[in-house]
Amino acid sequence: MTTNSFNQPKPTPQQNGYNPITFDDVKKPTQSSAEDLFRGLTNPVPRWAAAPLFGFVFFYTERLPFLAPLTILILLSCLLSRIENDVRKIVGVPLTLSAIKLSFEMSSQLAYSFWVPGAPGSSNDVGFLWLPIFFSACLVFIPVRESVTFKIVLAASCLLLASGLLPGRGFLCIFYLIDYLLFIAIVVGIFVDLKTYLPTQARSRLGAAH
Repeated sequence: MTTNSFNQPKPTPQQNGYNPITFDDVKKPTQSSAEDLFRGLTNPVPRWAAAPLFGFVFFYTERLPFLAPLTILILLSCLLSRIENDVRKIVGVPLTLSAIKLSFEMSSQLAYSFWVPGAPGSSNDVGFLWLPIFFSACLVFIPVRESVTFKIVLAASCLLLASGLLPGRGFLCIFYLIDYLLFIAIVVGIFVDLKTYLPTQARSRLGAAH
């Protein structure tokens, strides 16, 4: 009788409502809502919807220069939407704080230029009105991240936003520097990209034809 009791199969445990978190569950990556938001900004529909927004903002900042600091926040959102998620986690906080500080410094500089006509560093002199919108549009509409032109725009946008960390009116020097060197940088980037991508596309078309 004792032998039969030992040989009887053990009843399977019943599953209850408690499911503890295991180590495998912790290792599973979870997508945050912020990541989904930034990924959505790179889709074709939001890109083309942003085109009239850029035109609207530029049109009104030409007539109301005091709205120019808002273009810095637009540039920040476009930049964060085009960089990788791991890089965004590193540079997101310092660039955001620098952009906020830069917006306040631009506001004070524009107010000073308004009350002191002819003062150096006006909105038309240092590209307050068009540089942030130009970089924002390039970040949204350049599809190839590996292109030299996109990398130049990305680096210049980071430099422009980080200029808010400079003391005093040091950000004006960065605006002047980008304003004067942008032509050469963009032309070189476009030339290198055309030299790189056009032969590649030609070779792919020839291979498809054969």
